Amino acid sequence: MKFFSLKTIFEVLAQISINITSGWFGILIITPGFFGVRSLNEYKNLLTTYIPFAIVNLLITFWLIEYSKKI
Repeated sequence: MKFFSLKTIFEVLAQISINITSGWFGILIITPGFFGVRSLNEYKNLLTTYIPFAIVNLLITFWLIEYSKKI
C-alpha cells in the first residue's frame, strides 16, 4: 500500500527547502542589525560566510520544484 506519491514527496521537500532558504537569507538580513555589525568588513565576512549556503539552497529549491512539476 502506497501512502504518498512521489510528486507529493518532492513537493513537501521543496516547501521545506523554501523555508530553509528563507532562513539563510533571514540570517543575512537580520543578523547584522541584531548583533550590531560595526564595520563593513564584518558585514562582508558575514556575507561571504552565509551567502553560499543561501544560494545553494535556493538552487536546490528550484530543482525540487521543477522536478515535482515534471512528475
